[in-house]
Amino acid sequence: MDPESFAGSYFWDSRGVLPPTPARIAEAAATVSQPHTAACMGSQGGVGGLEELFQPYGIRPYTTAAIAELGFTVNTLLDMKEEELDEMMMSVSQIFMWELLIGEMYGIKAAVRAERRRLEELKNSSRQHLVSAFR
Repeated sequence: MDPESFAGSYFWDSRGVLPPTPARIAEAAATVSQPHTAACMGSQGGVGGLEELFQPYGIRPYTTAAIAELGFTVNTLLDMKEEELDEMMMSVSQIFMWELLIGEMYGIKAAVRAERRRLEELKNSSRQHLVSAFR
């Protein structure tokens, strides 16, 4: 078989391929299997899941699902440095071809900072309680 004659007979029919639209992305986010999403975003050892962490900060559910799908949990986000959080957000943008909003970027950082502060306050208050119990 002549390679040149074969190359001319094969073509890609792009009429059946639909470009991604916001409606299709939202539909894909809604059809994510519930048990898998619940397992990814569930409670992480006493600390609320990603859903609970990001909800007050305006992070879209699809973004939260993408972060969870990459394997990040609340505990891993809390252990990250600021530069690592930036890299994680860039990875979400590149891997899922999902443009993070500026507010989402700030919201993720703010949520992580607030949770760190809350955990630190809990730790300090429990230390003070133990110290006062021994006096």
